[in-house]
Amino acid sequence: MRDKDQGPVPKALENEPAGRTPIGALRHRDFSIYWAGSVVSQVGTQFTTVAMAWQIYELTNSPLQLGLLGLARAAPMLALLLFGGLLADAVNRRHLMMATQIAQMGVSASLALMTLAGMVSPAVLYVASLFLALFSALEQPARTAISPNLVPRSDLSNALALSGVQRYLATIVGPSLAGLLLARSGAMFCYTVDAVSWLAMLAALLIMRPLAQATGGRRAITMQALREGVEFVWTHPVILSMMALDFGQNFFGSGRALLPIYAKDILAVGPQGLGLLYSATSAGAVLMGVVMSMRTQVRRAGAWVIVSVSFYGIFMMLFGVSRFFWFSFLMLASAGAANTVSYVLRNTINQVLTPDEIRGRVTSVNSMFTNTGPQLGQFEAGALASLIGPVAATAVGGLVVTSIAAGLAAVASVRAFEVQEHAPAKIEEVPARA
Repeated sequence: MRDKDQGPVPKALENEPAGRTPIGALRHRDFSIYWAGSVVSQVGTQFTTVAMAWQIYELTNSPLQLGLLGLARAAPMLALLLFGGLLADAVNRRHLMMATQIAQMGVSASLALMTLAGMVSPAVLYVASLFLALFSALEQPARTAISPNLVPRSDLSNALALSGVQRYLATIVGPSLAGLLLARSGAMFCYTVDAVSWLAMLAALLIMRPLAQATGGRRAITMQALREGVEFVWTHPVILSMMALDFGQNFFGSGRALLPIYAKDILAVGPQGLGLLYSATSAGAVLMGVVMSMRTQVRRAGAWVIVSVSFYGIFMMLFGVSRFFWFSFLMLASAGAANTVSYVLRNTINQVLTPDEIRGRVTSVNSMFTNTGPQLGQFEAGALASLIGPVAATAVGGLVVTSIAAGLAAVASVRAFEVQEHAPAKIEEVPARA
């Protein structure tokens, strides 16, 4: 059944030919509105990310406490992401996102007020991180699953590439500006900018047309419905392998979580340098995202995912041992570029293999790998850094990521996977020597 406010599938989304430009998906009105609103809100999110990491390291001077900030984010995600996927399939995804935007805006505003009142402590930051993650867990499956409702399948890869550009554009502009604002005016202003930025996403969601989305209503929120999503992933080895590879990359390759330590103690570049280091990964990602958006199809998608994750691990190893700011920036940018190739291709594979009626649930399973990986990885990086130091922890993590990718390269079904543009995705067998 459909929600009452949903109209028929727009003709533009049925048979429209694929766009052949880097911004082809932006020809679709609702996707362009959604894309612009997301950029502004995600820029604001970076202000809170930078401010919280800097505040807790200044308060505690402890890598482990910095890692615990990630654990506070991971716990509600593990508990609620699957439920968020059920909601994304059962209710209107746009309405669900609007509710969670308001909730996250409230958390950012509360942090601003508590900082102004001098009431911020590690405990306050952990609780705020937990609530931000809670609302994000409910929103993320809908945010990811909404793109196929806004563009035709022929433009889906382009839309996903542009979504990657959007995400990384925000994490270039956001941390750079946040670092400057943090150094000059303090954390309170960073939290205020984030609170205001949520209004842009709310406005975008309000002016979008009703979604052409199949929904199951409240009856779809059942354990059986949840089991269907999990079973779909479990019975599709390529999707499961992509998710496992993503988790391994994010869990072991989370040297980025230690950037406050690098900025303060290793590279000695302060809050301004911290903002630039946070932006470096995204700078490389945006450049690669533009390149990826110009390609309507990538042959041997499975092989390219493995190669890109391998290079990500190598670049993070080199970043870990660097003592020069310019080289550290370059390695983080290169890691961001490699991650974008993997991100776009993994998401394209998942989206084209998944029917729309269970896309929210499958997305929520995927989000348990992609969203909790970085948060648990932050805890792993902080705990390991407290034992062997941040340099060794980052280098070892990069080595493990490259080893995982090398191991998955031995699986022929993943290595040989290809996405067909106008037909169901399939695995094409190749000779064993390929």
